[in-house]
Amino acid sequence: MEIRERDGLVLAVASSEEIKGQEWLDLDRSVDIVRLREGDHLGEDERSRHGFITRPQWVNWWCRLADSEADFVADLTATERRNIRLGRKAIRDDSLRIEVRECLTERTLDQFLTVYDEQVSGMPRGKNYAARFRDEMLSNSTEYVTVCTYSGTSMEVGSIWWMRPHESVLQMRFSAARPGARSGRVMRTVYLDALQYARENGYAYGSLGNDPSLFGHIVQPGLFNFKSRLGFTPVPAGTLAPRLAGVFTEKVMSLRSLSDPSLVTSLSEEGADQTPWPKAIENKKLDLIVLTGGSNDESSSRSFRADGFNRKHVLTVR
Repeated sequence: MEIRERDGLVLAVASSEEIKGQEWLDLDRSVDIVRLREGDHLGEDERSRHGFITRPQWVNWWCRLADSEADFVADLTATERRNIRLGRKAIRDDSLRIEVRECLTERTLDQFLTVYDEQVSGMPRGKNYAARFRDEMLSNSTEYVTVCTYSGTSMEVGSIWWMRPHESVLQMRFSAARPGARSGRVMRTVYLDALQYARENGYAYGSLGNDPSLFGHIVQPGLFNFKSRLGFTPVPAGTLAPRLAGVFTEKVMSLRSLSDPSLVTSLSEEGADQTPWPKAIENKKLDLIVLTGGSNDESSSRSFRADGFNRKHVLTVR
């Protein structure tokens, strides 16, 4: 059994035989997660017996665009519709402007990276993924459209979207906002303008990009709420990006390095991550698991929407 540390998380990577023998109980140090070794297999009965779940490594957030923005917004909650109205109002009141630009330029990208770096630096375990892909995005600049909000020449909210005509998807690669109480609402208007661009250019779907399927470590449950309340639903990311395919089979032992509650989007059945796009969206293939250190009751999960999931349940981690 191998012990690894990842961004403050202590993992015990075990073979299927070590898991069947519950050998993690004999470790001389506490671990946060016991994970099945890559290439090994654990049957459904064994996973259930030992409390293991299987989750896609990444999820992609998608939505149908609807015929118009009005139709899309009409399906959101009253609170979300109010947030959108307040976002539009903030743009007017602060004399901001939204610019939609086809083809990613070096100047726009570097402006964006400044905002993105400021945002990531304020996160406990934030990672500057956008900077890693700078050269790649510029070398394929015609595949991107940017939707950004400016105050004068200063970028306040930025987003970079990947045009995927073969999949009929406009997919967000990265977004960031400067600090401010209203930036989240302004961000919503930026996203809606991007979706309107997609609608006008014949796309059928929008995507808010990829996230780890564990919310409570690198990304937080608040991001799950933001995206789900805006009408987006996760699917295994491998359905749209084969390089992000793959699963983790694991048992969460402790929340000491995770938020309480944390969320896991797990596979509802074995092989569900293999369904190709767009068939992957036709059936509910993910469960939403709310991990909590408190009592095992539904009060822990009420704030998390489960639309598009096969089921939602609470799992207490002691």
